[in-house]
Amino acid sequence: MADYEVRPISYYLSGLLINSGSETTRDLYEVFWWIHILIIFAFMNFLPYSKHFHVFTSIPNVYFSKIGDDKYALKKLNLEDENLTQYGAADFEHLSWKQILDGFSCTECGRCTAACPAAATGKKLSPREIIVNIRHRTEDKAPLMLAKVGDVNEMIQKTLVHNYINDEELWACTTCMACVYECPVTIEHIDSIVDMRRNLVLGESNFPPELNAVFKNIETNFTPWAFNAQDRANWADGMDIKTMSEDSNTEYLFWVGCAGSFDARYQKVTKAFATLMKNANVDFRILGVEEKCNGDTARRLGNEYLAQMMMQENVETLNNYGVKKIVTGCPHCYNSLKNEYPQFGGNYEVVHHTELINQLLVEGKIKLKNEEVKTKITYHDSCYLGRYNAIYDSPRDPLKMIKGVELIEMDRNRDKGFCCGAGGGRMFLEETEGTRINNNRAEEAIKTNADTVASACPFCMTMMNDGIKSFDKQEEVQVKDIAEIVLENSIQ
Repeated sequence: MADYEVRPISYYLSGLLINSGSETTRDLYEVFWWIHILIIFAFMNFLPYSKHFHVFTSIPNVYFSKIGDDKYALKKLNLEDENLTQYGAADFEHLSWKQILDGFSCTECGRCTAACPAAATGKKLSPREIIVNIRHRTEDKAPLMLAKVGDVNEMIQKTLVHNYINDEELWACTTCMACVYECPVTIEHIDSIVDMRRNLVLGESNFPPELNAVFKNIETNFTPWAFNAQDRANWADGMDIKTMSEDSNTEYLFWVGCAGSFDARYQKVTKAFATLMKNANVDFRILGVEEKCNGDTARRLGNEYLAQMMMQENVETLNNYGVKKIVTGCPHCYNSLKNEYPQFGGNYEVVHHTELINQLLVEGKIKLKNEEVKTKITYHDSCYLGRYNAIYDSPRDPLKMIKGVELIEMDRNRDKGFCCGAGGGRMFLEETEGTRINNNRAEEAIKTNADTVASACPFCMTMMNDGIKSFDKQEEVQVKDIAEIVLENSIQ
C-alpha cells in the first residue's frame, strides 16, 4: 500500500486473512460477494418507497421535458370536447403522466424554493412542497384506486387541492419560472400550479374576490382594467399613426397591449417607442379598437375559457389582415403571441421593442447624441422576457451605447433575476402575507446607487415604481423604460 493511501478497514482485514489458507480466502470471497449483491438488491427494492427513487426517474424526466418554443408555453385545454368533465387538476389523476413523473423525480434539494420570490418574502408557497405533495398524494391514493376501494374511504374522499396543497400556496405563485430554471431535473412546477388554478376557477368558481372584476373587465372591455374598449387608441391622438383597418400593407404590426393603451404612465412609453419608430422610418400600424387583451392574465390565473376566447378572437383579427411581423413592448404579450398563439393558428414573427430598438441603433437609423449624460442606470430583468425567452442583451445594449451611462447590475440579474411580483396575474392581487415582493426587488435596486431603474415591461415598471415609493426614494431614483431613455438621448 502506498504511503498516501488510507484504508484502515481493508488494512485490518488483510492482517487477519494474510495467514489464512487459499480455501478460507476463497470461501470468504464468496460470502462477501453474496452480501454485496443482497445489499444491492435490497436497496433496489427499497428505492421505489423512498425519496431516492429519483435515481431512476430523473433521467426520463429530463428526456421528456418540454423543449423549443413550447418549453415555457402552457398546455391548451380542449374546451371543444363535449366529453370534457374536468377542467384542470383537482387530484393527482387529473394531472398528466409527466406531471406525476415530476413528483417522483424531485430530489428535494430545495433549489426551487430558494429561488422562489414568494417563498423568499414569507409566503406559504414552496415549489418543492408542491411537487413533493403530488408524489405523496399519488402514493396515498393510487394503491386504493388499483384495489378499487369505494368512495366511502376517507383517503379517497380527500383531494390534492385543499387537503395536500392549500389555495393560498397556488395563488401566491408569480409564474416567474425561477423554480423551473433552477431545477436540476427539469421539473415543470408552473404547469401543475396553473392546472390546479384552472380547477379552482373553472371547476369550483373558487378564487380571490379581486379577480371577479378582472375577469368581468376582460370579458366585457377586453382589458383587465375598467376602461372603455373604444378608448384603446386614444394614446395615439395627434401622432398620425394608421390602423390596420385604414391600411394593412405594412412591415410591422405594433401590438400596444392593455397597459400601453390605457395606463397613464405606460402610455408615455408607448408614445416614446412609436416616436422612435417614426423617426427611424419604420413602417408600422396598430389595431386600435380591434386589439384585445392577449389572454395571458386570464390564462395564468386559471381562467382558460376566457383566455382562449381572447386568443381566438385576436388570431382571427390578425390572420384576416395577413399579419406576419409583430412588435410589442410588453413581455407578457410577447410571450403569448410568440409561444402560445401557435396553439390557436396564430404563427407570427414576434419582436420585443428592445430588440427592434437595438437593431435600429446598430443600423444607424436611430442616432444618439454625442454629449455625455453622466448617469448610473441599473436594469431590472423581466421574467417573461428573460427566463421565458432568453432576452437579456437587447435591453442592456442600447444603454451601453449611450455616452456617459454607467450600467450597474443588481446582485440578482439576468437568469438569476428576481421577480417584480406582478406575473401570473399577481398584478391584480393584494399581498397580505409576508413582505411585498416588489419592495424586496426595489431595495436591491436602490442599493446599487443608480439614478435610474431601467425597465422593459409595463408590469415591472408599475411594481418598481411602487417599491421605490415605499422607501421614499422617488425623488432620487427614477423608473424609465428603455424606449424612454433612448428617445431622451437620441437626435430627433
